[in-house]
Amino acid sequence: MAARRGERPLLAGRSKASTRSANVLAMRRPGLALVPFAVAAVLAVTLSVPAALATAPAVAGCRTLSTPSSLGATLLRLHRTYMQHQPDVHNPTITGPVGRVYLGICGTKRWALAVFDARYNNLYFGAEDQPERFDKPAGAAWHDLGNTGGDPCGSAPLALLKAWKIVHACPPASQ
Repeated sequence: MAARRGERPLLAGRSKASTRSANVLAMRRPGLALVPFAVAAVLAVTLSVPAALATAPAVAGCRTLSTPSSLGATLLRLHRTYMQHQPDVHNPTITGPVGRVYLGICGTKRWALAVFDARYNNLYFGAEDQPERFDKPAGAAWHDLGNTGGDPCGSAPLALLKAWKIVHACPPASQ
């Protein structure tokens, strides 16, 4: 770019410098004067969050529960039965749960999410379309509600999904 009449070119006197290095030289860099403000902001946020929110066991009438060691086997047995009754599934081999089993309660109904490793119709599906969702009304047995299709929104009450730290929010249609 040519200099206008009466102006000096940007790189005048810097014949070996590139445009990029010339721009960097012209920039002002903030000093360490901002560090105390940043530290103060972090401390203010840290001290303003109550300890109760750190564990987040209860959100809007729902709370997480510790998962008994027997629940994984119960859900696996239930999921195997569920898959054997699907018209498009033949010779299922289901193992798991893989990873954590999420358990919580809203009102009197318990909710669980679990991921299983699946092979059926001579194809390996792994954990596709998971987690699998389960509910257990008070005084009743667990029910396999099917998989989530990979989208956890709508698989359990939003308050539980948030408490489990699976989602931060869901679209209004899935709540």
